[in-house]
Amino acid sequence: MMKPTQDLLPALTRGLGAVMLVVLAAISIQCNGGAGSDPVDDVPQDSDSTLFRIAVLPTDECRPFIIAQQHGMFDTLGFTVRLDTFFSAMDADTALLGGHVQMLVTDSVRLAYLNTIRSVETIRPVIVDTIRLMMLTTPASRIKSTKSLKDKIVAVTRNSALDLFADQTMQAVHMKPEELNRPQINDISLRADMLCLAQYDGAILPQPYATYCTGQGAICIATMQRPLMRVAVRSSVLGSRKADVDKIVSAYWQAKELQE
Repeated sequence: MMKPTQDLLPALTRGLGAVMLVVLAAISIQCNGGAGSDPVDDVPQDSDSTLFRIAVLPTDECRPFIIAQQHGMFDTLGFTVRLDTFFSAMDADTALLGGHVQMLVTDSVRLAYLNTIRSVETIRPVIVDTIRLMMLTTPASRIKSTKSLKDKIVAVTRNSALDLFADQTMQAVHMKPEELNRPQINDISLRADMLCLAQYDGAILPQPYATYCTGQGAICIATMQRPLMRVAVRSSVLGSRKADVDKIVSAYWQAKELQE
C-alpha cells in the first residue's frame, strides 16, 4: 500500500492515522485522538434529540458507517447522524460513558470490561460482526513465528480483543500469556508508527494499519478473524431512542452489503 502524497491530506497532523482516514473514507469528520486514560463515569450530556453521534475508529470495522454516510443512508432517517472519529479506544469509551456520543464501535472483550467499571447503567450490544487483527513484528526483532515470542515486547490495547488475541497466541504455542510483554499503546496511529520505526518488537493492529505496516516491512506472524466486533449503546439510549437505534442498525447492514 502506497502512502498518499501530502496534497491528498487535509489539515490533519496525525501522521499515519491521517493517512488511514484518507484511505478509508476521504471524508471530513471530527477527530478526537490521543492516548487517553481509562474511562470514568461522567454526567450524561445527551440533550439534542435530533442528533445521534457514533464513536468510530479509523479501522475497517467502522467502514460500513462511513459507507452509509457517503451514500446518504443517514439523510432519510429523520434525525442527524454524526460520526466522531477517535484514534484511541479509551477516548471513544470515555465519550460514550460521558454521554457525548450515543453509540460506540468496540469489541466484546472491551464491552465486558466497560460493564465491570460502569456504575450507573449497562452498555448493550446492538450489532455483532467480525473483527480482523494481525500480530506483526519488525525485521530487527528476528521474530518470524509465534514460537519466538517469549519475553518479547508486543504493543496492544489492554482489556480488549487485542489482549485476547495475544493470550490465545501464546497459549497455542504452550507459553504463558504473561511471558509476553505488552506495553499499552492506545493510539492506533502511534502504535503503527512505532512499529514501523522498530521501537518495540511487535504490535497487534487492525486493518488497514496492519496492511500499511506490512508494506513498510513488518512481518505478520499471526492473524485473528472472529465475530468479536460490537456496536454498543447505553441502556438509557436504547430505551429512549430505540427506533433511532434500529434505523442506524439497518443502515449499517445495508452499507455492509454494499461493501461486500
